Formats: sequence, structure tokens, C-alpha cells
Amino acid sequence: MIKVSQLSKSYGRVRALDDVSIEVQAGEVLGLLGANGSGKTTLNRCLTTLLQPDSGTIVIDDVDVIANPETARGSIGYLAEFPVLYPSLTAWEFLSFAAGLRGIPREQADQRIERWLQLFELDQAKTRRLSGFSQGMKRKVALAAALIDEPKAVLLDEPTNGLDPPSVYLFRQVISDLRSRGRAVLLSSHVLPLVQQSCDRVGILAGGRIVAAGSIEQLRVAADRPQADLEDLFMHFAGLNQEMIERLAEAGLRR
Repeated sequence: MIKVSQLSKSYGRVRALDDVSIEVQAGEVLGLLGANGSGKTTLNRCLTTLLQPDSGTIVIDDVDVIANPETARGSIGYLAEFPVLYPSLTAWEFLSFAAGLRGIPREQADQRIERWLQLFELDQAKTRRLSGFSQGMKRKVALAAALIDEPKAVLLDEPTNGLDPPSVYLFRQVISDLRSRGRAVLLSSHVLPLVQQSCDRVGILAGGRIVAAGSIEQLRVAADRPQADLEDLFMHFAGLNQEMIERLAEAGLRR
């Protein structure tokens, strides 16, 4: 469903992505981990046609994203880390606007909007302007907008920012539902428990490269750490263990 092959992207002399190749199958959730500056956001922006890569290929739902960006967008739902909403619109108006951009018929759009607002417990606030929403409420509206067209490929960048524990639980159920309906989900997050609980496989980005990919058990075998949790595996493959030890030592602290 999502296939990235030998993707590279540079900003001047800074190489943000270096020969990245990943795949996400239909009905699969792939977690993407990486420290700040590892290339996660750049990868998401290339996948969603917001950035043009320097080289490599991206295919989503059998469409070449680079050659046919407008066609590809019809299969993509994207929740950015910092989504842009229109504060003067109400929640209902914003979702109606998003549905209109996707060409969803009015009656069908109204049904979907009502369903998402009820699911996210926003139905009592649907006529309020987004400027008065909390960060978590805005996040739910942005997620509903990303999923309003029932896209085949779903890209989520730090999706649980600002969500309280019940909302995070609800979000996990949404992810499970997307998997069961055959969607391909790429989930980028710093919240390791969320990734471990929600994802079938994990890809680890470091220095713009995929340094490891597989199920938790496969990563444990590759690292020769049978009892390691995802945090330990991430630190190991990203090469942060030694760096962290040295930094703690310099600060006079022990790990």
C-alpha cells in the first residue's frame, strides 16, 4: 500500500533523508521512531507531496506519488504534528470544508461529520469556534478531518499530542479499526508505549537512514537483547546509549 524506495532529501548540505526504503502493507500499522532531527517530518512531508525528494520513489495505492501527486492525495489522510485549523470556523464548518475539498457528497459528509464528532465527544461543541478549543479538542478535529474521506493510507505525526488518557485510549481503538478495515497506517511518535501497543512493526530512523525495522521480537533478536523493551531497542539501534552515557558522565551523573 505504501512503498518508499531509496528516498533521499537534502537541505543544502544537510542530508535529511539518506536512501530510505520502507513498506507498509494494507491492514498494517508501522511505527516510525526517531530522535529530533532524524528525518521523520521530512519523510512524512515527502509522502504527502508537500516536499519533493531529491531522488527515490514513493508509491501509495499503486500511484506514483512524485509523478502524480494530485491523484495520490486522494488516497492519503495526513495528521501533521502541528495541524493548521481555521480558528474562525466552528468544528462542524471546518469538517464540512475538509469534506468539500475531498468531494464528498453533502449528505454523506454530514453523516460522517456527525459520527466523528460523537465519537470524539465534540458533538456538544460543534457550533463553537475552533479558537476556543483546547489543544486536545483541536487535535481531535484535525484527526477527524484527516479521516473524513476514509483514506487507504493514513499518516499520523505525533497524533496524541495534547490528548488526555481517555482520548489516547480512544485513539488506539481508532487505529485498531483502521487496521481491521485494511488501511495502511504510518504512525510517527515519541510516545513509545503507544507505538509498542498499537504497531505491528517498528522502523527506527537515525541520521536520515532506517537503521532497523521489524516486529519488537525481531528487533530483540537483531540486538541480541531478548528482554529489551522498545525504549532500550530504540536507544540501541539509534546509537544513543553510548552518547547518553557520555553525556551523563560529563554532568557527573550515573546511569
